[in-house]
Amino acid sequence: MDVIFSKLLRRTDINSSKLVVPTGALRRHFRPILGGRHYMDLLVMDWVGGLWNFRLWTRPNGPYEKPVFTVDWAPFVKEKGLREGDELIFSANQDGDGGFPYKILVQRRPHSFTLCGEPIVTDVNEMAPYTVPNHPYELNLFS
Repeated sequence: MDVIFSKLLRRTDINSSKLVVPTGALRRHFRPILGGRHYMDLLVMDWVGGLWNFRLWTRPNGPYEKPVFTVDWAPFVKEKGLREGDELIFSANQDGDGGFPYKILVQRRPHSFTLCGEPIVTDVNEMAPYTVPNHPYELNLFS
């Protein structure tokens, strides 16, 4: 897995319609393929094979480009139940599974669970909201 960037999600990443992308990732990976444009659409596969269209956008003018992902970011956050402190890993897809150029993985590091002093990491997908079938109050677990 060729990691392009990883980051701990902040409150603004969760509560807004955009993900702030580290500027270093823009310089190292995205600038050469932007070809002078200030935005491009990226087809991204999540850890269960779901496809998302993230638009990489930068400011067209000024000294600070401030790269962000928009478009499907907010629906992705909602569907996956992401939280502040989750770790996002964005990588180039080198697995040959469907030809999608990018992959995204999110891991949750519970603060209260450790094993031998190391935090236990859980895939967010395992903790995704689950609706109990036929429950009169639409009981949602893990939300």
